[in-house]
Amino acid sequence: MRRCVLSLWILMWILGSAPQLQAQTREECQECHADPELTTETESGEEISLFVPDSVFDASVHADLECIDCHADIVELPHEDTLKAVDCGSCHEDEAEAVAKSVHGMELRARSPDAPACADCHGTHDILPMDNPASRISKANQPETCGRCHSDPDIIARNQIPMVAPVAIYEGSIHGRLTQEREDAATCSDCHRGHLILTPLNPASSIFKLEIPNTCGKCHEAIYEEYRISVHARALQQGAKDAPVCTDCHGEHDILRPENPESPTSGFRVPVEVCSPCHASERLAKKYGLTPARVTTYENSYHGLALRGGKATVANCGSCHGVHAILPSSDPRSPIHRDNLVETCGKCHPNPTENFARGRIHPVGEEAEARVIQMVRWIYVVLIAVVIGFMVLHNFIDFIAKAKRLRLAQHGHG
Repeated sequence: MRRCVLSLWILMWILGSAPQLQAQTREECQECHADPELTTETESGEEISLFVPDSVFDASVHADLECIDCHADIVELPHEDTLKAVDCGSCHEDEAEAVAKSVHGMELRARSPDAPACADCHGTHDILPMDNPASRISKANQPETCGRCHSDPDIIARNQIPMVAPVAIYEGSIHGRLTQEREDAATCSDCHRGHLILTPLNPASSIFKLEIPNTCGKCHEAIYEEYRISVHARALQQGAKDAPVCTDCHGEHDILRPENPESPTSGFRVPVEVCSPCHASERLAKKYGLTPARVTTYENSYHGLALRGGKATVANCGSCHGVHAILPSSDPRSPIHRDNLVETCGKCHPNPTENFARGRIHPVGEEAEARVIQMVRWIYVVLIAVVIGFMVLHNFIDFIAKAKRLRLAQHGHG
């Protein structure tokens, strides 16, 4: 009995002398924090509000938590003026681990003043789920949330961020416009991930070159399957780092529909802005054994001349070779395989024959044939110059003769 009484007395003494064991309820915290005029001053002298409206916290994802579940260093009320930073990783372990590996986590460990913490993206007491339109991380609001840093010229300059205006560019893209219309389109976290954000040079990054087709393929599944069998995808997998992925043709943040005249994949721009950077490059032609002058021969063909002349419906590179499933002419699935040429040409030209489809579009590779074509071209140029020259000379002589006859007639009449 004596031992029980002594133990009970000791326990009561501990409980009475240790305020850290006394639970703090939200109601107790709100006795102060429900005051709209409650403020504090930071070390830099900035005054910040400590007001936490009940309505805001009740609507948040943490509405069922007590304040001390996050502010674990509160042991008594009133508490210390300065509290420790909230450790979100105590509950969100996977997310905290991902952030630690990210570029943001590296900057946080380096104590960069620009590095975003959890609250900078998610909020503090007003955290809402991603599917809530009012959430800072909803698809429509992510550009604004990310843009608080990535649209700040000072932050961009201090941290030497190569992309100077990604958010503004994104907002003008097809993805940005659809997102603002509350359509389901790609936003920042769909491409860069939410927490494990890595540089494009990191092989584990979702925007590492080899990974970009998989990233885009999460939404564009059918197009990814087409690209996966193409010569470009196979070359990339075999180590040809110059082989194009989605962003090389479509852009990164400024992706536009092909129907948009400003898009690099529009019919007018494809030969010059999409295909030309690789297929007109002597360096790449030599490196990978590509046939040179593909772009030049197209530009000098009827199709190329008509396109430059403003004919929007004329065939461009994609019209004949395909767009995503580009295959060599030796592949029976290729639209430029000899067995498929009649059908390919027939998309524009009604009822083509085999002879019609036999004409060469890119007469390069055979030097003799190229010399013949060049010779014919010069013959035409000379003939045109001679014919037009003699016509002008004839008209000039005829004009002089008529003028003389007119003067003689006037003198004779006089």
